[in-house]
Amino acid sequence: MSNTKPNTPRTNETGNANPAAEGDLETQVKRLREDFTQIAETLKGMAGNRANSARAQASSLTGDLKDTGEQYFRQAQQTVGEFEEQLSEKVRAEPVKAVLIAAAVGYFYARLFKN
Repeated sequence: MSNTKPNTPRTNETGNANPAAEGDLETQVKRLREDFTQIAETLKGMAGNRANSARAQASSLTGDLKDTGEQYFRQAQQTVGEFEEQLSEKVRAEPVKAVLIAAAVGYFYARLFKN
């Protein structure tokens, strides 16, 4: 049995490392570097896929929010249009009353913001 540790390079009588053991070590280091490179590329690809997925979800949500906002805007326009029609009908039905109300509102507005 040998007293050497399995992970330490073997040495010959002069104390120099065994060339065969150095070659094995260099090969292992080379393989580790290749493995790390492959792992890094895999992680990079996974991150890219996740980023693309998040971008697609954000785009979808943006579209949904835009559609919802446009729907609310059209609904508000319709409501304002209906209110305008009702107001116009009331003014046509009672023009004197409408002028008196407008004058009263103008008077109070002027008094309120006079200072």
